[in-house]
Amino acid sequence: MDQESSLEQWFATQLPGVDAKVWKRLLSMASKPDGAYTLATKLQQSYKPVDIVVAGDGSPQRIWEVTGVFFLIQNRFYDAIAIFDSLYRHMLRYQSEARRWTHKGMPLVYISEAFFRLRYPVHSMRYLMYTLCEDAAGYGPKKRAEGSGVYFRAVWQHGLSDELVTEYTRTAYEKWGELKKAGWFPERLLVELDDRWMTESPSEMEYSRYWSNPVYVRQMMGQLGSDKGQSLEWLAHYLVSMIPGSRVYRRLRSGSTDYDVVGSFEGPSLDFRSELGRYFVCECKDWGKPADFTSFAKLARVLDSVKSRFGILFSKKGISGQGKTQYAEREQLKVFADRGITIVVITKADLESVARGESFLSMLRTKYETVRLDVA
Repeated sequence: MDQESSLEQWFATQLPGVDAKVWKRLLSMASKPDGAYTLATKLQQSYKPVDIVVAGDGSPQRIWEVTGVFFLIQNRFYDAIAIFDSLYRHMLRYQSEARRWTHKGMPLVYISEAFFRLRYPVHSMRYLMYTLCEDAAGYGPKKRAEGSGVYFRAVWQHGLSDELVTEYTRTAYEKWGELKKAGWFPERLLVELDDRWMTESPSEMEYSRYWSNPVYVRQMMGQLGSDKGQSLEWLAHYLVSMIPGSRVYRRLRSGSTDYDVVGSFEGPSLDFRSELGRYFVCECKDWGKPADFTSFAKLARVLDSVKSRFGILFSKKGISGQGKTQYAEREQLKVFADRGITIVVITKADLESVARGESFLSMLRTKYETVRLDVA
């Protein structure tokens, strides 16, 4: 039996009851080099968000799943991620339109598996924890995690203990109830857990890779200006935490100041991060005006006090003197020249670029080089 016949038989076996014309068309598109990206769009166009909520043989969700698994078994892991990510986003769209939570664990666990096979352990672990959060919300803490797709991957692939998996399942369920609609995003729910699940260090291959969820970014941006800066802090936390090897904390307090977001870089340090030192601090200004000289100087002083050489100022309107090398922007250059401290500024326009798919890590690199080299 040739390969084409074998694949046709596989699709027929996986999709019993589905019109052969449907899966043959899927197989025809999937067999092309760019088939996954064509299918990711085509599937979203073919099925409404409400169509993919129900699972089961012959359902649109099952058709989507089998298409993604096809790429996994062909070792086309990036293609598999594209398919399952498109399903995940479609489920998020359903939540927005129907104003109801839906279980999104299936595409998330497959994305985790694809990252694991790519040897991207940090990304794999994060998406596995998203799956755990979804399972906790959907099944509750009483259902035994052992035997689930999350359990064996967490324990045997990533080394978490049985006790920790059980504890996280219980905590995620409790926090899901408290957060209500905000907890419909596993990205937000995961922040409510501690960081003991972060057992992996980034491989050299994934260290420069950056994935984020544009749907979640847009959701958080829609809340800016409405909750005294908390949404900007959560968004800053999320964007920085998605950098491979970044361990991030929100709302830490010292004897003299409150830190909006604090983080550290871990891993092989093969790029510009090797020049920044391990620890960094983020400040968030969800203001209707640019952050002024005083605010900028205060962040520089905080960085100086903790002996950190890198800071990120998330300011919706940027900083004063922008484009004129005056006021806060002039201080940005002087702080680096005098003390070797780099502070990059992330504006609302930058966040909109990330929401459209730009890599936040690449953005940081460009902004760092702009300050360091005083690029006009």
